[in-house]
Amino acid sequence: MISRPGLRVVPVCAVALLWASALLGCAHARRQVGVPIDQRPTPPPASAQGAAHPDFDRVASTRESTAATSTATEREQTLGRIVADTTAASAAVRKCAASRSLLPDQQSVFDTTQGYLVQARAALRRNELWEAESLARKARQLALSLECH
Repeated sequence: MISRPGLRVVPVCAVALLWASALLGCAHARRQVGVPIDQRPTPPPASAQGAAHPDFDRVASTRESTAATSTATEREQTLGRIVADTTAASAAVRKCAASRSLLPDQQSVFDTTQGYLVQARAALRRNELWEAESLARKARQLALSLECH
């Protein structure tokens, strides 16, 4: 066989290119865009009225008008659902409180259920039936997952 000097150059060049690319890497220097967080201005504090959202007043007035326009029948039906949900959740909470043998995850569900019941009662005192109903439903759904023996 006759050796050809041109054929040896190709593998040597390929190895040299691989070695050079490994040393130089593929990453390019990233260009910084925008302003660093330390140099950004601090936003002004929320207003003293507590309206953190621009639509706060509109939403609050909508809730009040909805409560004022609900009929007596709708109010009774809503109160009935709230009573049913809070009664079921309270019964489960009482049963678990009496057993006193809760696992850590059950204790968390128990505490959250109690919190929802307290919040639902507070919403009823404020005459916010929509919120009380939502909280009572959450309490009931959580209470269903409690298995106290």
